Amino acid sequence: MINEYTTRLTRENLNSNIPNELLSLRNEYREKGVPTILTDGLNELLLTLKMKNPSKILELGTATGISGTAMLLSLKNATLVTVEKYPEMQNEAIKNFDKFKVADRVTTILGDAIEVLQNLNEKFDFVFLDCNKSAYYKAYPYIKNLLNEGGVLFADNVLFRGYLSGEVETPKKYKSLVNNIKKFNDMVSADEDMVTCFFDVGDGISVSVKK
Repeated sequence: MINEYTTRLTRENLNSNIPNELLSLRNEYREKGVPTILTDGLNELLLTLKMKNPSKILELGTATGISGTAMLLSLKNATLVTVEKYPEMQNEAIKNFDKFKVADRVTTILGDAIEVLQNLNEKFDFVFLDCNKSAYYKAYPYIKNLLNEGGVLFADNVLFRGYLSGEVETPKKYKSLVNNIKKFNDMVSADEDMVTCFFDVGDGISVSVKK
């Protein structure tokens, strides 16, 4: 009952802050099996953004551009650098950035997140980590170096379907993936240079602030 109540309130809040056209598009992608951020996770992302009010955002995992568009619509003066590995996804995202008139504030990069991170030479106020989950722990040291002091790292899927908490038994095909996410979770929670909290929201999120 409590979960149903909070889910309803979260959905109502998101509907009041995101254009219906963007939410409908997100739902269409999900129905087609395209991974996009869950409703309560997206709401938490936008809430965290509003509190931080970053001017420069890095997104790892553009997908179809739904989260990137939502972030830029929420922050009218922010710019976004977003990285996507798959050309077809990047092309779809570019169309959506154009559609919602945020393209002039977006730099899209095609490539593997780890390789791109090694070659970025600018600093960011906020990083949204939502690429290959197995690579989170590999990406983390680079992300940390790219964050400004007081910068925020927001990571999605850190509880991955309940497998990390142990409430659901991990299928064999996901064991390696879950172990790699656990490496990231352990790494960021043990880092004395960061203040980190984990939340059982959506597919699990972590929010880390660089001291």
